[in-house]
Amino acid sequence: MVKKLVPDPPNLKKYGVPLYSVAWVPKTVLKSIQNVTADDSSDADHKPLPETAQPDEGKYLVFAGGGGQGRSGIPNSVLLAYFDVASVSLSDSPVYKLGTNSELPYRMTVHPNGDGIICAMETPKSCRWFDWDQNETAEIHKLGLKVSEKVLTELDNVGLQLALAFDNDGTTLAAGGEDGSLRVFKWPSMETIINESNAHSTVKDLHFSFDGKLIVSLGGGGPCRVWDVSSAIALATLANENVSN
Repeated sequence: MVKKLVPDPPNLKKYGVPLYSVAWVPKTVLKSIQNVTADDSSDADHKPLPETAQPDEGKYLVFAGGGGQGRSGIPNSVLLAYFDVASVSLSDSPVYKLGTNSELPYRMTVHPNGDGIICAMETPKSCRWFDWDQNETAEIHKLGLKVSEKVLTELDNVGLQLALAFDNDGTTLAAGGEDGSLRVFKWPSMETIINESNAHSTVKDLHFSFDGKLIVSLGGGGPCRVWDVSSAIALATLANENVSN
């Protein structure tokens, strides 16, 4: 039997890196680009945005990925890409690339108010904070990232985190581990609110309610649990069910 060729999807781009996480750049970051007045020269590693790119809301994406710790030749990095609404296409190549050396950024959450991003590294199994880096040339605004001096001690050497999430106002951070732990912190103080070591066998996803008072966690193979953030109590559970045909 001849295998049927599947056509490429429309506006296909390839960045040459396995990608594991993606998010939109918050509008607060994009608005701040328009207000940049400093006349700093850019770093040699910074790559300028296309001249047609305007820093409008919802037009930039941040990606995390790479080849891991082995000798694959694929660099580990955090990438920024520009999405052009008019042509409904991504930039031909990343508009910015921040290498992370041997550390593979595996999961990511973006602070909703533009403070920066947190990446859960697969190697080593710690979390890293990155700040937005804004620079202006004579004609083109540029958006980049840099490794922050801020150290997330509470998420350092605690195992791989498979889920990260901020609440809507950016005052609470949650992390779900490969080991099944659920940790919730006040942000930016990192004061612990919830530290449940046996929330699941492994945590696959996390999401806050709109008001930030509840958080839902999904375990590998189930169950799904709804937690009250202030009391750290599981209020409801949805069991995983094997449905036979």
